[in-house]
Order: sequence, then structure tokens, then C-alpha cells
Amino acid sequence: MKTASRFPRRTGWRNRNRGSALFLLLILAVVMATILGGVYSYINTSAKAEKRSNIRLESTYAAEYAFELAYQQLKTRISESTSDLLPDAASISSITNLSKAPTTVFTADDGYEWQAFITVPVQGGVPVGSHSDFTATKGVYKYITVVEFTRKVPLMKAPVHVQYQREWDYTLTPLFQYAIFYNGDLEMGAGGAMKIGGRVHTNGKMYIAASGKLTFTDYITTVNNYVAQRKLPEDPRGKMTSATTPDYQKGTPVLSSTQSVPGDFASNTSDTNANNDGARELIEIPVVGQTDVNAADRLYTLAGLKVLVNTSSAEVTAPTGEKIAARSKIFKTKDGTVITGTLADYLSTLILTDSTGSSTDYQIYDYREAKTIYTTNVDVAKLTAAQAAGGLPATIPSDTTWTGTVPADLKGDTIATDIKGKTFWNGILYVTDVSNTSTRRTGIRLINGSSLPAGTLSSSPTAGLTVASDNAAYIVGNYNTGGEPAVNSGTDLEAANMVSGYYEPASVIADAVTILSKNWSSSYTSSTGTGSRVAANTTVNCALVSGVIASDGTAYSGGAENYLRLMETWSGKRLTYYGSIVNLYASKQSTASWREPGSSGNRYYEVPTRNWYFDENFLDPNRLPPGTPTVRSLVRGQWVQIE
Repeated sequence: MKTASRFPRRTGWRNRNRGSALFLLLILAVVMATILGGVYSYINTSAKAEKRSNIRLESTYAAEYAFELAYQQLKTRISESTSDLLPDAASISSITNLSKAPTTVFTADDGYEWQAFITVPVQGGVPVGSHSDFTATKGVYKYITVVEFTRKVPLMKAPVHVQYQREWDYTLTPLFQYAIFYNGDLEMGAGGAMKIGGRVHTNGKMYIAASGKLTFTDYITTVNNYVAQRKLPEDPRGKMTSATTPDYQKGTPVLSSTQSVPGDFASNTSDTNANNDGARELIEIPVVGQTDVNAADRLYTLAGLKVLVNTSSAEVTAPTGEKIAARSKIFKTKDGTVITGTLADYLSTLILTDSTGSSTDYQIYDYREAKTIYTTNVDVAKLTAAQAAGGLPATIPSDTTWTGTVPADLKGDTIATDIKGKTFWNGILYVTDVSNTSTRRTGIRLINGSSLPAGTLSSSPTAGLTVASDNAAYIVGNYNTGGEPAVNSGTDLEAANMVSGYYEPASVIADAVTILSKNWSSSYTSSTGTGSRVAANTTVNCALVSGVIASDGTAYSGGAENYLRLMETWSGKRLTYYGSIVNLYASKQSTASWREPGSSGNRYYEVPTRNWYFDENFLDPNRLPPGTPTVRSLVRGQWVQIE
């Protein structure tokens, strides 16, 4: 018998319960998947961000490397130039450009693609082709380098693109920035009228006690005070009781800080090295076999054309080690290679020496030294013509023969193998007679110097002329005037020191510098009286670095007024000078003391009217004489990421 169940079977319960569990599991799975997906996405995004950040950090290293490369390139460009002191964008582009980017270090295989690597001048915060706000006394010029590249990395959809910029501060302080600059004490005691146009500075003490009218048109600064009296007891003339008060148009001398002198000319005369004996190393030939700490500033090293002369009757060994035959000379390129063949013969027509040893055309009787000076005559007019005709190339051709635009004396002749491709003329001429002794004195005479090698530095780095010598230098007649200047007429004291339209930068750097007017005659002898040596109005336009003989208790130095040595009767005549007068060292060869002016006894000159001015063209670094000694400093500035 079948009976009914008290609890009827609920057949759908289990199914519904099972379905709910599955649904919950599905929801949980979705939630977990979402969470895991979010975690994965977060990890993936973080990894990508970290990777991208690492790539940017690596890109920063690449930029820093590129900046350092650009810094070294600009520093080398600045240090190697002897004339173009302010590199423009065009000249820098030859050394810092996309082809010079550090692609061998940060390579395409590593994903680097370089878009920009360039350095340009900056003025007023704006990139320019070249600097034009020339203020050499301020002396700070800015450059910027721009670096731009992309970095592609596998599994990264978009490459990293970066652009950086860095500033460079270039400080430029040329030596020729004053009308008168003395590294030691400066004395002035002019007996006649004298006008100084331009700033005056001494790193020592200043002594001013003039009996004539002395006018200063600009500021005067001194490191160790100013004394309105002679330098006592070194000046044996004693105390001056009736000095004329100078006309200080910008005020009396004021104290200032020491002005740095270009070059590392620290003096050490106690060691065995003959190449580190002080500032006169600037004009000396380095002694072979000894360390030359002054090579970067030594004019012998910098000169594109070096001439070593022996005017004596016996063979002489030069400090360089070469043996120079009697009454002969050798020419060298910038790196010291001896020039032979046709070019040497041609140069001998520009730099003249006496083949006999007896011609008065190669002798000057120096009345201050009381000695005959045997001279090497530098014919500046012939140098100028040679440079214009292609006879003084910046680089000697590598061709077999002289071709193209060259003087007839060279055309078609063979070029000596040793000198092919050598760096040559750069506007710096070094000439020294190595046969000089205390009993047989030698020097260089600059003749026909009214016009110098032409050009402007923007187009030619060989414009102008710097002549350097270990010997005394004698400048005959107007120098670097372009002809007969209007100022020589005597009607204009302050202008027209050059022929209209003419300008070339120039300097003469020597043991001593004597100015001789165009009236000077080679026939003058020891018996020719001062009154018979009558000068003509003369104008000299060049910077000068020369030695002096300091007051020593037995003789007055002659003061800055006699820095330009004279040997004629200049009474009623005018000596006009535009340039920059610099004293860094004592004369070593021309050591006779200054003597009072006059025409009797052993007195050897009479005083001119002196009008001396600073050449303001020197404030423009692109118008300085070739090889001007200059303090140069390149400092790393700020850098920023632009993109």
C-alpha cells in the first residue's frame, strides 16, 4: 500500500542553488580578472613610465656628453686663433655641426637619431651670426649650444624626443686696452707739452712730476697709490720743487685692482730652465731641449713666418740649435720647418740683410747706446705687395709647382717637398739677429711702412701686421698711416692720423723701440751732431710692447714720455702716436740709460710735441693686431631642457 510523503520533494531547489553558486563564481572571476587586469595594467604602465624615465635619464647623459664635446671644440677654436678672437657662427659651424655629433658613442644601433648639434653666438639673448657689441673692457661674450635628438627603443610605441640648450661665457681681455699700461711702477716727468688720450694704468705705483703741460683725457688707475713727485731716491735728479699740475680731465689717479697680464710669465731664474725667466719670454726664442711653459703665448711660436739672421762674419748657433752661416738667414714656417728653394729666395727680397757687412744701409748709429747697430731691414711695402700678390699664403700649396695667383718670382717654380701644405703667413712676423752681443749690437729696421698687408678680419685672418723681435726695433718714417696723414700738417692734433678709408691693426713688440722720422739718414755717424739730425712731423699707428731701463739711483728712466726712444732734433715738430703703450719687462739688449734732452755734450735728442692717443679700434676684438696677447677664459654656464 502506498502512502503519501509528508514532505513533498522540491525538485528545483538543488538546481537553483547550484546556479547561484556558479553565478557567484562567475562574478568573482570577473572581479578578480578586473583586479588582475588593473594590476597588470598598472604594472605595465608603471614599467613603461619607468622605462621612459630611464630613457630620458640616459638621454640626459647623452646631452651632457654632447655639451662637453661642444665645449672642448669651442675652447680649442678660441685658444688656437691668433687673430680672430671672437669666433662667429660660420667659423664655429665648421667644428660643431651635425656631422660632428657624438654618433659613435650614442649610436643609431642604440636608437639615437641626432637632429641638431650646433653652437652660435648670442647677443641680448638672441642668437646672432657674430657679436657686434664690442666692449673689450667688459669682455664677456655669450655662446649657446643646442642639442636635439630622439631615442627609439624596442617595444615603445613613441620615441623619446629631447632638446637641450647650454650657455658658454667667454671672457676676453686683450693686452692692448690702455693708452699706457705698466706692469710695474710708472714714472712721468715730461718737460714739453704732452697729451695722453685714453686710459692709463699701472700695476705698481705712479709718480707724476712734469715741468711741461701734461694732459690726461681719460681715467688713470694705479694699484699702489699715486705720488705727485719724482720717484725717490731712485731718480737721482732729486725732489722737484716746481712741478706743473697736470690737467686731469677725468680726475686724479685712483686706486684699482691688479690687471692680469696675458700668459703664464712667472719668473724663475733660480732653476736651470732658460725658458721661464719672466715676461720677456714673450719675444725670446725658446732654448731647445728645455721645457717651454710659455709656448702658447711666445711670439716666436705663434709667428707664421720666422726669420733667424746672422749678420756677423762667423757661424752662429741659434737657441733653436740650428747653425746659421756667416751673413746669412733662414726662414721657417709656423711649425718651424726650414724654408728652402725658390720661396726662400723670394723672401730674401722682402727681409733684407747686408751680404758684405759694410753697407751703411744696414747700419744705424744709436746715439743713446753709443754703438753701431747692424740691422736687418724689413721692407714693409714689399711685404704688403707680396701678400696682395699671393706670395705669402696662409697655407703653402701642396702642388708640385707654384701656380695660380702668385708673384712672377714664384710662378711655375717647384715647391720644396718639406714645406708643402705647411701653415704659413698669419700676419705675425718674427725677426731676430741671433749674432747680437754686448760688443756687436744688432737690431731690425722697419722701412717703407706707411701701408700694411690689407684685408679685414671678417674675410682674412692675415690683415695687419705684428712684428716681433728679441732685438731692438727702429721704425723709420710714418708707420701704418696709409700715406701722408693730415695730422702731419700740424693743423689737426687729434684726428686724421690715417689716410681716409685706411685702417690696419698693427703692433711692434721688441727689446726697445726707437722712432726715426723720414728725415733720418743712414749716413749719420757718431760724429753727426744732434742739431744736424732734424726730424720731420711723424705719425705712428701701432700698439707697442717694449722694454725700459728703470730709474736706479744713478739715472732717471726717462719716464713713460720717453718710452718711444728718439735720436733727432724734434723741437717744433710733432710726434703723433695712436696705439697702446705697454711695458712688461726691462730691456736686455738696449740697456743704456736715458739722458736729458739737448744738443750739447752726449745729449742725443730734443723734445717734440707729443700727442699720444689710445687706438679705440682695439676695443673691437676683430680689429686687434695679429697675435695680440690676450687673457681668454671659457666658462660653462647654465643649461636647460627645452623639450
